[in-house]
Amino acid sequence: MAKVKTGPKVKRKGGGVAAKAQKVGQLQEGVASASAIVVTEYRGLTVGDLQDLRRKLRPRGVDYHVVKNSLFARAADAAGRSAVRPLLSGPTAVAVPAKGGKADEVDVARALVDELRTFRALKIVGAVVGGRAFSAEEVQTLARLPSRPQLQAMIIGSLQAPLGSLTGTLSAPFAQLIRVLGARGSAA
Repeated sequence: MAKVKTGPKVKRKGGGVAAKAQKVGQLQEGVASASAIVVTEYRGLTVGDLQDLRRKLRPRGVDYHVVKNSLFARAADAAGRSAVRPLLSGPTAVAVPAKGGKADEVDVARALVDELRTFRALKIVGAVVGGRAFSAEEVQTLARLPSRPQLQAMIIGSLQAPLGSLTGTLSAPFAQLIRVLGARGSAA
């Protein structure tokens, strides 16, 4: 008996091989340009919670994506970030600095750690920063670091302090001489 077609062929939900290859290419671009990739487990969060989390992270310069682990692993391998592969198990989502944003590694970690208080079900699995894998505890420590502008200000301040005291020491005898001459000139 021959098979009878009952209707049009239904396309698969994923879009097929071409769509997956395109998605891997897009992910590869994002992963290659990202200074940090923080992997989280979102088990227990609703779709509304995920949308709210994205809405809160976006103004801070952080993009939050739920991606298929196998596709993200391929993109990470192609981008030279294979250290992220062991972190991808279970329902995972990744946070990366937004394209064109000013967020750095510390900002991404700090944004997620701040949101852990609001979204109790969210868990940080780990991160990859500069090709090095970080554990969840190390991401928490990274979030406590001062931001890049604060660190730059601290370095400039520490460089400027000795120069300021040296200038004060060198100019003190001349200032005293000028005061003595000024007092003598006004007394005469």
